[in-house]
Amino acid sequence: MMPIYMDRHDLSARVTAENVARLHQEDLKIQEEFNCRGLTYWFDAERKTAFCLVEAPDAASVHRMHDYAHGQVPHAVIEVDAGLVESFLGRMEDPKANSGVALNPISEPGYRFLLSAQIGFRRLETSQLKGLPSSIRSYKSRIVESIHALCGTVVRQEGRHILASFKTAGLSVECGRATANTLAIQFPDLTLNLGLDGGIPVTESKSIFEDTVRSSKRLCESRQGFSISSVVLELYEDYSSKSSHTRMGIVEVSASELVFLHRLLDYLDLNFSCTELSIDNLAYGLGLSRSQLFRKTRGLMNCAPSILINSVRLEKSLEIFSRRASVSETAYLCGFNSSSYFSKCFHKKYGVSPKDYILAMHE
Repeated sequence: MMPIYMDRHDLSARVTAENVARLHQEDLKIQEEFNCRGLTYWFDAERKTAFCLVEAPDAASVHRMHDYAHGQVPHAVIEVDAGLVESFLGRMEDPKANSGVALNPISEPGYRFLLSAQIGFRRLETSQLKGLPSSIRSYKSRIVESIHALCGTVVRQEGRHILASFKTAGLSVECGRATANTLAIQFPDLTLNLGLDGGIPVTESKSIFEDTVRSSKRLCESRQGFSISSVVLELYEDYSSKSSHTRMGIVEVSASELVFLHRLLDYLDLNFSCTELSIDNLAYGLGLSRSQLFRKTRGLMNCAPSILINSVRLEKSLEIFSRRASVSETAYLCGFNSSSYFSKCFHKKYGVSPKDYILAMHE
């Protein structure tokens, strides 16, 4: 089988769904000359973008096919995984046409709303550790049920993380509300952080929905409960007729705050294992004064920079423990000067020792 590519066409304001359907038909007429196979497309009438899914030997062949068929060459082309396309967008072929219809215009946007969820846990007693893996599995299962009930699709599940795709702002926000509010009562020992952003499948990045996956994950990692980009919140409030209760339990993150959140967490991702990481070199690395760093981190993540650094390191330790690393190895990889100090910090945050946590999670 040949690779599959998705391209993006930025269209003029005059283009309609019928225009795009005709262009798609022109591609299909000559596709074999370029050893291509047009699978389907998405058209967003509001944003005036179209995304074509094509099986082809290479990206250049996709360009040549479009150019020869009608001259509407794509503005970007990326190679995609078929499974991810179906998970994010819901289909890999044209919707079934009505019988006897010559033209089958598709007016379905490729824009999707991506919800990132991360399960954590509160301070525990050692006696509670035995049931922790089972509780996390049950919590994940209930989140997945909620996603499916609100017409979403699960893109991936990794450890304590879930990524889901939705077609509308309304359904994605309602899913976040349902999991944050209802399930919190059923799983009092566990915590849940959620991040929600929306975007298109093909940008200038190399993989499908890469920018939106990254921003929804960063919003989730802001540790503010349910964090939503201002763009998605505006779309949701339009959907819900701006009712007075729409923002309850939601933290809005503006575009400028999201830019800073990316810079801050990118820096910590790159440097959390460095033992010399401190407030001063974090501020320097971000081009801020100490007072600016304190103000921004408190405003966006509700904690001081020193607490944030320690929290990131301890969160990373949970990921490393999932790979069956030892306590001393994990302490070193997370930037702690000694395993004893790491164990002390771990116990202070989670209520149990690293050793007991490892034994419970790998039974």
